[in-house]
Amino acid sequence: MNKNLHKLIFCRVRRMVVAVAEFATSHATEPGSGTGVGSLPVLRAVACAAMVLLGTASTLTLAQIVPSAGSGAQVLQTQNGLQQVNIAKPSAAGVSLNNFAQFDVPGKGAILNNSPTIVQTQQAGYVNGNPNLAPGQSAGIIVNQVLSNSPSQLRGYLEVAGPKAEVVVANPSGIVVDGGGFINTSRAILTTGTPNFGANGSLAGFNVAGGNITVQGAGLNATNVDQVDLLARAIQVNAAIYANNLNVVAGANQVDHNTLAATPIAGNGAAPAVSIDVSQLGGMYANRIFLASNEYGVGVSNRGVLAAQAADLTLTSQGKLVLAGQTNASGSISATARDGIDNSGTTYAQQDVVAATSGTLTNSGVLAAQRNTTINAGSVASTGTLGAGVNSDGSISTQGDLNVIASGAVAATGRNEGGGNTVIQGASVNLAGSNTSANGVLSLAAISGDMNLANAATTAGGALNASAAGTLVNDGGKLSSGGAMQVAAGNVSNAGGQVVTQSTLDVSTSGAINNAQGAMQAAGRESIGAASADNTAGRIVSLNGDGLNVTTTGALVNGAGGTIGTNGALGISAGTLSNQGQLTAATDATLNAQSIDNHAGSVVAGGVLNATTAGALSNAGGTLSGATTTVSAASIDNTSGDIEGDTLAVSTPGALVNRGGKLTQYGAVDQSINAGGALDNTGGTIASNATNLSVNAQGITNDSGTIQHAGTGTLAVTSEGALSNAAGNARRLL
Repeated sequence: MNKNLHKLIFCRVRRMVVAVAEFATSHATEPGSGTGVGSLPVLRAVACAAMVLLGTASTLTLAQIVPSAGSGAQVLQTQNGLQQVNIAKPSAAGVSLNNFAQFDVPGKGAILNNSPTIVQTQQAGYVNGNPNLAPGQSAGIIVNQVLSNSPSQLRGYLEVAGPKAEVVVANPSGIVVDGGGFINTSRAILTTGTPNFGANGSLAGFNVAGGNITVQGAGLNATNVDQVDLLARAIQVNAAIYANNLNVVAGANQVDHNTLAATPIAGNGAAPAVSIDVSQLGGMYANRIFLASNEYGVGVSNRGVLAAQAADLTLTSQGKLVLAGQTNASGSISATARDGIDNSGTTYAQQDVVAATSGTLTNSGVLAAQRNTTINAGSVASTGTLGAGVNSDGSISTQGDLNVIASGAVAATGRNEGGGNTVIQGASVNLAGSNTSANGVLSLAAISGDMNLANAATTAGGALNASAAGTLVNDGGKLSSGGAMQVAAGNVSNAGGQVVTQSTLDVSTSGAINNAQGAMQAAGRESIGAASADNTAGRIVSLNGDGLNVTTTGALVNGAGGTIGTNGALGISAGTLSNQGQLTAATDATLNAQSIDNHAGSVVAGGVLNATTAGALSNAGGTLSGATTTVSAASIDNTSGDIEGDTLAVSTPGALVNRGGKLTQYGAVDQSINAGGALDNTGGTIASNATNLSVNAQGITNDSGTIQHAGTGTLAVTSEGALSNAAGNARRLL
């Protein structure tokens, strides 16, 4: 009909306003009708009858929306060919229940008439009032319940004419959305459940026992709707969904209308393997997204895009959660799954990420947040990136804590980065080859097993705490901190590794420490404690004056090329001490062991050197040197060795062997050398600047040896037994 040659009149037959030719009038008497009045009723009747026939024909020929018998709803056609549903009278609670044998929305859309009077729509222009509605009466919720064996096809926009309302499409046989959307709708619910109603006609919720919702092709655009809910046993997303607040609840559930709280119920037939499946072609884009799969053992999979663009993203699964696509939120991401989480895509939140599962969290992608990232899992297996304080450009800020906690094993061999603090804890912890860092405090704990940091770079800007009930392995790795470092384990292996701190260092173990070719270094005080320790070709050093203490209940081996040293005082207490390397102290050094083997080794102290053992002391080919040197042992072997000091005291209840060796005092303090057994100075030298020098032994052999006194006092050489001085020299220098 030509839009310029028609007008609206009231049709008594249809009892509504209709569009007719410009020359026609309504049945009501119009002022100024003038000549030709007798012919006008005929024209009016014809026009009105034509409209009635048009409406009837439309109802018969278009079968995309078909009311059930006795539904209370009628389906008409608008002037531009859209289907118009005059909804049923609402209940006292404002709910209009409409039953359909078929409910399909074509691409050009459909109208749900919620107005008792003529009203303008976006898709159909003006439509007549709904005769099922009393004046001032409109529905707050429009329920479209489909009783069919076929799924509903939503390929266009479903528009509410009149006051805005909530729209429900419920079809237990399923719903397919391909270009669907809503207009003038406050909330949209697509469900395969059966609606439940309260005693007053209110909508209580839905019983979802089966059925699928599929979004495909042109997808679902609901950005003009406050809230969109998809409630089905299974939901397949093969195209984009756009919404403001999007809620997706899957599984066999009784779902509360107001809260969407889901209570599991018995489903029809076998459960699907995956209840929410977002394919590579699919995506959910909304301000806020909530996804929940409540059916036991049924998972959720995203291989496309989940994007909460203004708020939070919540994912819940009673099965496994698979994140293989892009999962991101402008707010926070909460991911919870009973049977595990598998992230091979990029999961990123501009606020926090919380991932929780009683199963295994597997990560080969990126799991990160601009603020905090918290993982609680049965076990963790990550070869990708776990991050907190990660900016959108990939840089790391100085805030944002990374917490990875598992009741079982943690294996995180990729990148583990915390802008603030980082905590990684599990029954066992494997960070081998990883880059693990915190700008703040880094805490690593293997509660009941081993910790593997081999070939890893493990760094803290602040303090670092690493503990393991079993063995802590840092072979070839670098463990470093800007703050205090504490390492505690059943055993520690740092072969070829580095344990370095700009502050204090405490390493303690009830078992063995292997630092062969490794380094344990502190800028401040350092303490090493173990049952045994091997520092062959290694370095255990403290760089400032706060000192270094090394304690073992068993053997302490500082093999060839090894260094144990400090710019402060050195304290060594061991079951047995074997040093073929270097022990150095800028101030004092104290060696206390059941036996001391310093053959070919060097012990040098800038202050007092006190070497004490209840057993034998061997300094064959070695050096014991201090400002004040005191050596006490059950027996002393200084063959080809040097024992020296400004002040020197050497005593043993047993034998003192100085064959080819040197016992030298440079200062003037009185000196005594005492041996309860024999003194063998064959080819050796005892030289002293002491005021008085006293050499006492059970027997003395000085063959080809020298006992030389350069002090101002007396030289006394006393032998309780034999004294042999063949080619030897015992004299006081004037």
